[in-house]
Amino acid sequence: MDENTVNRTKAAINALIDIEQLWIENTPNYNLSTQELLVLKKRLERASENVSKIYEDHKVKLQAAEDEIKKMHADKKRK
Repeated sequence: MDENTVNRTKAAINALIDIEQLWIENTPNYNLSTQELLVLKKRLERASENVSKIYEDHKVKLQAAEDEIKKMHADKKRK
């Protein structure tokens, strides 16, 4: 994968870590303040955009890998 994909992956992971931290800080009620809801919204958007971009940029490769694994498993079952 290229540097852009690695950077998008890191950004998505960091956004999810920020989301998890919001949940931890608000346990057990999960009553987020207006400010926290805005942060949550922005982090979710960031994670979603990055994951979608990674997926779209590598969709063909990802599908080929999945197909190859399925074929390997099918071949093993036939033996």
